[in-house]
Amino acid sequence: MCAKETVQHSHATYENELQQRLLQQKIKNSGLNKRYLDRGFKNYVVACPAQENTIKLCQAFAQQIISDHNPNMLMIGTPGTGKTHLSASIIRNILHNSRKSARYYTSAEIAQKMMDTWSDTSRSEKEVIDHFSSFDLLVIDEYGLHDRHEKRLEMVHKVLYSRYDNMKSTLLISNFTVQNMQRDLGVRLWSRLHENHLIVVPCYWDDRRISG
Repeated sequence: MCAKETVQHSHATYENELQQRLLQQKIKNSGLNKRYLDRGFKNYVVACPAQENTIKLCQAFAQQIISDHNPNMLMIGTPGTGKTHLSASIIRNILHNSRKSARYYTSAEIAQKMMDTWSDTSRSEKEVIDHFSSFDLLVIDEYGLHDRHEKRLEMVHKVLYSRYDNMKSTLLISNFTVQNMQRDLGVRLWSRLHENHLIVVPCYWDDRRISG
């Protein structure tokens, strides 16, 4: 290898390492907790045909966002079926393959950050809503778990309305059934989620935490 090729190779290696560090930093800043930072489509264990179909739906959803479309997704099912793993996979896929932004929060976290503005005058409720509405994809996990107080639910719904107005994609994850989600979100919000295509992903198979 000549001197010029050596320099080019070193530069390419440096650029690749830099891009990998930047990607890892973006993933760390995505809101995912430590358990899910390395979760992707490749290490999601498929044990039944339904899971294989679910991965395809999630991959297609990520690709649509990368391609400047703004669909929404509702991922429902029983605990331990890998819903958060799949959402982490979607986030990683988007961050790795585009300049789009993707962020993970639980429903309770969103509600709490909104309600914190009532006692913290340095930041308004609108500023927090604008923050949640800025991401190309917002994953809202555990919808229906710790947000049952009327005011908490109202805060989450405000964010959903704002994201609709700003034409941003949202992924809702819940243990609710479709019927319960429809009733909980209300007619107007349920309709808005459908406008740019709502992908419903049912996750009903064995609890992986228990079955191993």
